[in-house]
Amino acid sequence: MCRSGGSERQRPRVLSVHLLLSLAALTLAAPARAEEAACADLQARALYLEVFVNGAPMNLISEFREGVDGTLCAEAGELRDSGILPDAVARSGLVPLDALPGLDWTLDEPAQTIRFEAAPAARAPRALNARAPDPLAAEEGLPPVDTGTGLVLNYQLDFETYGGAGGSDSSQSGTFDARLFTPFGAISHGFVLTGDAGAGTAYRRLETFWRSAFPGRAAQLQFGDVTSRGPGWSRPVRLGGVMIERNFALRPDLVTLPLPSYSGSAEVPSTVEVYSGSIRTYAADVPAGPFSISDLPLPTGSGLATVVLRDVTGHEVQVALPFLVSDELLRHGTLDYALAFGRPRLGLGTGEDRYGDGQYGVASLRYGLSDAVTLQFHGEAGEGLQLAGLGATFRIGTRGTAGLTFADSRTATDHGRLAEVSGRFHLGRVQLSGRFQRSWGQFDDIASVSAETVAGSVSSAPLRHLGQVALSVPLTVAGGTSMSLFAADLGRTDGSAERSFGLSYSRPILAEGSLNLSAYSVQGDGADTVVGLGLSLPFGRRGSAGANTESRGGAARSTLYASGRSGLREEGWDWRGQLGHTDGGALADARLARTGRLGRAEVALRRYGESSGAGLRLEGALVAAGGGLFLSRRIDDAFAVVDAGAPGVAVEAENRAVGRTGPGGRLLVPDLRSYEGNSLAIDTASLPLDAVTGETRRIVRPAYRNGVTVDFGVETEAHGALIGLIDAAGVPLPVGGAARVNGTGEPILVGYDGLVYALGLGAENEIAVSYPDGHSCRARFPYVDTPGTIPEIRGVLCQ
Repeated sequence: MCRSGGSERQRPRVLSVHLLLSLAALTLAAPARAEEAACADLQARALYLEVFVNGAPMNLISEFREGVDGTLCAEAGELRDSGILPDAVARSGLVPLDALPGLDWTLDEPAQTIRFEAAPAARAPRALNARAPDPLAAEEGLPPVDTGTGLVLNYQLDFETYGGAGGSDSSQSGTFDARLFTPFGAISHGFVLTGDAGAGTAYRRLETFWRSAFPGRAAQLQFGDVTSRGPGWSRPVRLGGVMIERNFALRPDLVTLPLPSYSGSAEVPSTVEVYSGSIRTYAADVPAGPFSISDLPLPTGSGLATVVLRDVTGHEVQVALPFLVSDELLRHGTLDYALAFGRPRLGLGTGEDRYGDGQYGVASLRYGLSDAVTLQFHGEAGEGLQLAGLGATFRIGTRGTAGLTFADSRTATDHGRLAEVSGRFHLGRVQLSGRFQRSWGQFDDIASVSAETVAGSVSSAPLRHLGQVALSVPLTVAGGTSMSLFAADLGRTDGSAERSFGLSYSRPILAEGSLNLSAYSVQGDGADTVVGLGLSLPFGRRGSAGANTESRGGAARSTLYASGRSGLREEGWDWRGQLGHTDGGALADARLARTGRLGRAEVALRRYGESSGAGLRLEGALVAAGGGLFLSRRIDDAFAVVDAGAPGVAVEAENRAVGRTGPGGRLLVPDLRSYEGNSLAIDTASLPLDAVTGETRRIVRPAYRNGVTVDFGVETEAHGALIGLIDAAGVPLPVGGAARVNGTGEPILVGYDGLVYALGLGAENEIAVSYPDGHSCRARFPYVDTPGTIPEIRGVLCQ
């Protein structure tokens, strides 16, 4: 049975416009309410129909509801997915099809299909999201985070000896970063040890803190030494206390920046591609009709992307898409925050290291009011200080962003205000940025109040005014040659001031080489002028050579250098040598380093004038995790300990070889990406012949600065053998029997030639075999373990 329907509002009528506007509510409200009541009838019948729109299959089956009076309805979401735009006032719930303007439909119930004929205004665009989904994402919620427990000690050891006309001396120093990580967070402690013949050994503490992350909320909590953060006009301070803040790195799946989108329409099913320059950043198939693509993966900055729509005949249409992606903006509805409270940390790494007496709090918030406007608040308070600032960043079309901030500061005796205007613009290929800041009165913050109270540091004085302008201009259409200008003017409340100006010019030369010219001048406090010229040329596969000349304060310096490296990625040899001359005499410097799985070692020799020196640097990490003790390269983020159950097993990370397991069957794999999927695998060809494993590849998602143990469940003492079963006539048992060894475990299938591969064998064993036709037999056989091989026991009589 076929049935048709459509909106009566499509039928031609001759009515006065004024009459239509005045009577629309009366003539349409009652039928609409009746249709909605029919849709909501509990006795409505459910129909599951394949959907066609304007003759094209939508490749989905949608649910429709038929009321007792024959009214056909559908959920608003189902209609959108089917390519039909629900009525503007019916964004959710059941929508009667006859109430939708520009839509006719035909229901073929025996064929379980519904065919829509929709005007362009009645079509819902097919919504596509260009952001790739997380392959680890579960159907509900976030993928789990892998954690472990262990210790990591990163170290950098420096040994130097130097001498000249005045004699010789030597020194040793070590910089250490120790952390204890657990599933509940990590405790980190940094310190420096220095020593020389005259002063002995000195200990300096750096930072000590405990940090725990909450990936689901993209937040982290830190106790101990913390560093506040805020907008550009604020000054970060070190505090001993607590901080809770947003960390979007905990959720790589979140889109926090407003990304460009594109809307279009295809006459027939087509392929849409998006290019940034010559790089294709997105491609997808779209059905006939309107479509929209959100979150296009385009680079940060302003530019012109190209959207290519190509149908099955090869006909294509290209559309230019201006875009702006700025890290100064937050996506609509996104909140970023950092809240800190504690005592100021003063004199870090010095003999005057201490915590101040006052208690201070810092709060910084950013909120995406829309994709084009981001609001910001920053406040500081404590020990008679109150500071509050409000600001906003605005998107200026696709040309750039502009920001405006106003802040007020009060202490017991002073009052000050601050205003800042900033902008970053792209005018064609020219980039222009500027920042202008001005304060009135005594504008104090935690940095100035704590430093004045404790140490009276002049350098802590706040800015009175600041002006910065930067301009970057490409000089060739094809790119490569460019010039940039920089100018700044600043003054502080203590009367110090300086003006600076910089210029740089760069152009490619001789294929892959480059020529660079730079000039920098500072007037006022700390006056300085530097002019430099540099030339760099590649040689070989991974080598370069060049020359630099520089004039600074009337003194000249010229050098020739060459450098190179062998190996790929992190491991291999690298070297650098240079010869030069300065007003102090001749200069010679040579360095050779080797980076391996166990760490990095570097040897350096230096000669300058009448003095010379030699040095040795060792860098790496000592790790206790996963049931073993390991030496490794420095580990600043996540890592894994792979347990392959046997020595000499090849391990891969992201489909590249990273090493072989040691005597204990374990290998430490550094440089994993925290909170992202990392693929780890073992090569079964390198396992012992008698080893048994359930899986060979695992994807792990480690927490930040955490280590996980990946046990592939390899069993090297499986006590297995290949057993050949025969019947009383000496004929191998037929295929398909179910064999059970020693009455335990899952049944094992009898294969060709009566072969059964059994595990967990003892010195004496019994095997029972049964077939679907009821035939069965039993056999006994001995077993002798021979590690590294798979024994074959043939001719076992089963009767």
